[in-house]
Amino acid sequence: MHQVTSRPAPIRIHRSIKVPSRLIQLLFAVLLAVPLPLAFAQPASAGGGVNITAWCRWYYNSGYFNAVSVANNVYGWRCQYGSDTGTRLNVDMNNACAYQYGAPGTARYTNYYDKYSWYCV
Repeated sequence: MHQVTSRPAPIRIHRSIKVPSRLIQLLFAVLLAVPLPLAFAQPASAGGGVNITAWCRWYYNSGYFNAVSVANNVYGWRCQYGSDTGTRLNVDMNNACAYQYGAPGTARYTNYYDKYSWYCV
């Protein structure tokens, strides 16, 4: 007499996820509100670049902040809450360097008239 051992059938999980259309609309609206590309001063020869948007979101404690430029020079960067031009707040580049690369943060630029020339040393 042979002993028959039965193996359990494989478990198959199939779920269809229904996402409400309002949620999709909301996500689409949020994606449109985020300016692309996000402000990122490209690295110069002496060190790494400064991710201003990341610093704005961390420092002002909200993912709705983005870096915006209000002048065509290195001191024109501001942190803006969404599309509200009334909430343009200052950027501390030394602090942004410390946030990104560790303390002490020292920010420098190579060209006053090139807002993307910031770098950290």
